[in-house]
Amino acid sequence: MTFRRGLKSAALGGVAALILVGCGSGGAVTVVDDPKLESEFDTVLTTGQQRSLGEITEAGGLDSDSWDRMYYFSAPLLMSEINRSLGTEGVVWEGLPGDEAKGILVFTSGGDVVTAVIDHKPAVLLSGYATADSMVGPDQAIADYERVAVESRGH
Repeated sequence: MTFRRGLKSAALGGVAALILVGCGSGGAVTVVDDPKLESEFDTVLTTGQQRSLGEITEAGGLDSDSWDRMYYFSAPLLMSEINRSLGTEGVVWEGLPGDEAKGILVFTSGGDVVTAVIDHKPAVLLSGYATADSMVGPDQAIADYERVAVESRGH
Protein backbone atom coordinates (compact mmCIF):
# COMPACT_ATOMS: atom_id res chain seq x y z
CA MET A 1 0.00 0.00 0.00
CA THR A 2 1.27 3.46 -0.83
CA PHE A 3 0.64 6.19 1.70
CA ARG A 4 0.76 9.94 1.39
CA ARG A 5 0.75 12.31 4.31
CA GLY A 6 -1.93 14.89 4.83
CA LEU A 7 -5.62 15.36 5.25
CA LYS A 8 -8.23 16.78 2.94
CA SER A 9 -11.77 17.94 3.39
CA ALA A 10 -14.67 16.39 1.51
CA ALA A 11 -18.43 16.70 1.54
CA LEU A 12 -20.68 13.67 1.50
CA GLY A 13 -24.42 14.03 1.40
CA GLY A 14 -24.15 17.54 2.82
CA VAL A 15 -21.95 16.36 5.70
CA ALA A 16 -18.47 17.87 5.84
CA ALA A 17 -15.84 15.35 6.82
CA LEU A 18 -12.15 15.26 7.48
CA ILE A 19 -10.84 12.35 5.47
CA LEU A 20 -7.40 10.82 5.43
CA VAL A 21 -5.58 11.01 2.12
CA GLY A 22 -2.94 8.49 3.13
CA CYS A 23 -2.42 6.71 6.37
CA GLY A 24 0.98 5.03 6.83
CA SER A 25 2.06 4.88 10.44
CA GLY A 26 -0.22 7.43 12.02
CA GLY A 27 -2.87 9.90 11.06
CA ALA A 28 -6.58 9.88 11.60
CA VAL A 29 -9.78 9.00 9.76
CA THR A 30 -13.03 10.60 10.87
CA VAL A 31 -16.03 8.30 10.46
CA VAL A 32 -19.14 10.25 9.39
CA ASP A 33 -22.89 9.83 9.18
CA ASP A 34 -24.20 10.01 5.62
CA PRO A 35 -28.01 9.63 5.59
CA LYS A 36 -28.19 10.12 1.82
CA LEU A 37 -25.86 7.19 1.07
CA GLU A 38 -27.56 5.08 3.70
CA SER A 39 -31.00 5.78 2.19
CA GLU A 40 -29.75 4.44 -1.16
CA PHE A 41 -28.96 1.09 0.48
CA ASP A 42 -32.42 1.19 2.08
CA THR A 43 -33.98 1.68 -1.38
CA VAL A 44 -32.65 -1.76 -2.34
CA LEU A 45 -34.72 -3.24 0.49
CA THR A 46 -37.87 -1.23 -0.13
CA THR A 47 -37.92 -1.91 -3.88
CA GLY A 48 -36.51 -5.43 -3.75
CA GLN A 49 -34.43 -4.53 -6.84
CA GLN A 50 -30.73 -5.26 -7.19
CA ARG A 51 -28.46 -2.33 -8.05
CA SER A 52 -24.73 -2.01 -8.57
CA LEU A 53 -22.72 -0.55 -5.72
CA GLY A 54 -21.55 2.18 -8.12
CA GLU A 55 -25.18 3.19 -8.81
CA ILE A 56 -25.88 3.32 -5.09
CA THR A 57 -22.84 5.45 -4.27
CA GLU A 58 -23.43 7.81 -7.21
CA ALA A 59 -27.06 8.35 -6.15
CA GLY A 60 -25.83 8.82 -2.58
CA GLY A 61 -23.41 11.57 -3.60
CA LEU A 62 -20.13 9.61 -3.63
CA ASP A 63 -18.53 9.63 -7.08
CA SER A 64 -17.75 6.01 -8.00
CA ASP A 65 -14.55 7.20 -9.73
CA SER A 66 -13.21 8.42 -6.36
CA TRP A 67 -12.92 4.91 -4.87
CA ASP A 68 -12.01 1.41 -6.07
CA ARG A 69 -12.94 -0.79 -3.09
CA MET A 70 -15.50 -0.79 -0.30
CA TYR A 71 -14.94 -2.74 2.90
CA TYR A 72 -17.47 -3.39 5.66
CA PHE A 73 -16.74 -3.75 9.36
CA SER A 74 -19.48 -4.91 11.75
CA ALA A 75 -19.98 -3.31 15.16
CA PRO A 76 -18.60 -3.55 17.75
CA LEU A 77 -15.42 -2.24 16.15
CA LEU A 78 -11.79 -2.27 17.17
CA MET A 79 -9.32 0.14 15.57
CA SER A 80 -6.73 -2.63 15.55
CA GLU A 81 -9.07 -4.90 13.53
CA ILE A 82 -9.72 -2.20 10.93
CA ASN A 83 -6.02 -1.28 10.68
CA ARG A 84 -4.96 -4.91 10.37
CA SER A 85 -7.51 -5.58 7.62
CA LEU A 86 -6.69 -2.43 5.64
CA GLY A 87 -2.95 -2.30 6.34
CA THR A 88 -3.30 1.13 7.94
CA GLU A 89 -1.09 0.59 10.99
CA GLY A 90 -1.24 3.36 13.58
CA VAL A 91 -4.28 5.13 12.13
CA VAL A 92 -6.72 6.51 14.70
CA TRP A 93 -10.35 6.03 13.67
CA GLU A 94 -12.31 8.94 15.14
CA GLY A 95 -16.06 8.75 15.59
CA LEU A 96 -16.38 4.96 15.53
CA PRO A 97 -19.99 4.10 16.33
CA GLY A 98 -21.14 2.21 19.40
CA ASP A 99 -24.11 -0.09 19.79
CA GLU A 100 -26.38 2.34 17.91
CA ALA A 101 -24.92 1.26 14.56
CA LYS A 102 -24.50 -1.95 12.58
CA GLY A 103 -20.94 -1.08 11.45
CA ILE A 104 -19.00 1.12 9.03
CA LEU A 105 -18.45 1.25 5.29
CA VAL A 106 -14.87 2.15 4.31
CA PHE A 107 -14.16 3.31 0.77
CA THR A 108 -10.55 3.20 -0.47
CA SER A 109 -8.69 4.19 -3.60
CA GLY A 110 -5.32 2.63 -4.36
CA GLY A 111 -5.03 1.63 -0.70
CA ASP A 112 -5.80 5.12 0.64
CA VAL A 113 -8.93 5.71 2.70
CA VAL A 114 -11.34 7.98 0.80
CA THR A 115 -14.15 8.01 3.37
CA ALA A 116 -15.65 5.97 6.20
CA VAL A 117 -19.41 6.04 6.78
CA ILE A 118 -21.49 4.76 9.69
CA ASP A 119 -24.02 2.05 8.79
CA HIS A 120 -27.17 2.34 10.89
CA LYS A 121 -29.88 0.62 8.85
CA PRO A 122 -30.11 -1.56 6.92
CA ALA A 123 -27.26 -3.81 7.92
CA VAL A 124 -24.81 -4.72 5.16
CA LEU A 125 -23.47 -8.21 4.51
CA LEU A 126 -20.06 -8.24 2.80
CA SER A 127 -17.16 -10.62 3.12
CA GLY A 128 -13.92 -9.15 1.78
CA TYR A 129 -14.29 -6.11 -0.45
CA ALA A 130 -16.68 -4.89 -3.13
CA THR A 131 -16.17 -2.75 -6.24
CA ALA A 132 -18.44 -0.37 -8.14
CA ASP A 133 -19.73 -3.22 -10.30
CA SER A 134 -20.60 -5.46 -7.31
CA MET A 135 -24.32 -6.15 -7.14
CA VAL A 136 -26.31 -5.21 -4.03
CA GLY A 137 -29.62 -6.88 -3.22
CA PRO A 138 -31.92 -7.78 -0.35
CA ASP A 139 -30.57 -10.60 1.85
CA GLN A 140 -33.33 -13.10 2.46
CA ALA A 141 -31.23 -15.50 4.57
CA ILE A 142 -32.68 -14.41 7.92
CA ALA A 143 -36.43 -13.85 8.18
CA ASP A 144 -37.54 -10.47 9.56
CA TYR A 145 -33.99 -9.06 9.54
CA GLU A 146 -33.37 -6.10 7.25
CA ARG A 147 -30.03 -6.59 5.57
CA VAL A 148 -28.59 -6.02 2.10
CA ALA A 149 -26.02 -8.37 0.63
CA VAL A 150 -23.11 -6.97 -1.37
CA GLU A 151 -21.32 -9.18 -3.88
CA SER A 152 -17.67 -9.72 -2.86
CA ARG A 153 -14.81 -9.31 -5.35
CA GLY A 154 -12.03 -10.67 -3.14
CA HIS A 155 -10.42 -10.56 0.28
